[in-house]
Amino acid sequence: MQSVYLNRKGLQSIEIEEPVIRFPLKPGGKATLDIDVINFEAPTHVYLSSRGAVKDKVTFNRNNPYIDGEELLTATISNPLGQQELYEGEISISTGYGSREESFIVQIGHLEDEPPLDAIEVDDDLSRPDYRSKARSPQVRRPEIRLQRPNISLDVKRIRRMKNLPYILLGIGVIIALLLLGLGSISYGVAILGFIVVIVLAYYTWRLLD
Repeated sequence: MQSVYLNRKGLQSIEIEEPVIRFPLKPGGKATLDIDVINFEAPTHVYLSSRGAVKDKVTFNRNNPYIDGEELLTATISNPLGQQELYEGEISISTGYGSREESFIVQIGHLEDEPPLDAIEVDDDLSRPDYRSKARSPQVRRPEIRLQRPNISLDVKRIRRMKNLPYILLGIGVIIALLLLGLGSISYGVAILGFIVVIVLAYYTWRLLD
């Protein structure tokens, strides 16, 4: 895209945004250049032309348009079949019947260190068999979460040394049941049930110590 401003800095002034435009075309290749012309004053005619080595390689869709506000013009750029790889010339824009003219440089051709305009870069990974699977389902590394279990150990040998533990549990259970029964906090049925639970607990504790 090339932008051209008319009458922005004064009557019949011409400003060109890009001083040089490259077209890295292979021999036989073609490209299109859009020229956006913006006029800030009264409607006027402009004249587009090409010269130099690109004179016969640039074709305008309209070379003498009437610009009222803004117009988008098109130039077709072609690189003919031949051995010369680089052509350089100018595209000029003039107003006021040629009294004012500005131009920009056009280079057509393919340099050794430059990909051609009509070439498409292909990723080397496309040739790999696993490329599609990698593209569709990228591997995401999930953080490892480790749950630490509480370190609870039961010292059985130490418990077995406590021979009086069943009787202690039985006595504590009876005392607690009598206190709660005396305070009226529990009923007789609940007290009897609690007493049975204490007896069962004491029994299994006795079996453990045996």
